[in-house]
Amino acid sequence: ERIAEVKHLAPDAITGALWADLPDDFLERCLQVQADEVHFRYDTCTHNNVEAAHNAGLNTMAWFRGPKAMGTDAIKYHDVGNEDVNMYKTVLQSGVMSLCANRPSIALEAVLEQVARCISDDEDE
Repeated sequence: ERIAEVKHLAPDAITGALWADLPDDFLERCLQVQADEVHFRYDTCTHNNVEAAHNAGLNTMAWFRGPKAMGTDAIKYHDVGNEDVNMYKTVLQSGVMSLCANRPSIALEAVLEQVARCISDDEDE
């Protein structure tokens, strides 16, 4: 509702829809309020979700919980670290367009590795 309100007041404003718990109908909700982006919590940032958002014309961002909650998640999800470079790489592999990270220097490392890999792949073609 607030996104629709912002769009009414400032049609050119860039808006993003963010949920703590991603609803199944997130795309419909984004499109209904004319959001420009969908902001996925990192653990809902799957290739399928990101691809669906991109196909609907939405930009995408992954966000990470606060440092204390991420520490708890690192215990709960045994296959990820507490925002280590491998976690960022995994999220980036979903195809998400941007990150909102608690550890930007580590996120930058993951992004630079992905960019280097893309350049290398282009040179191999």
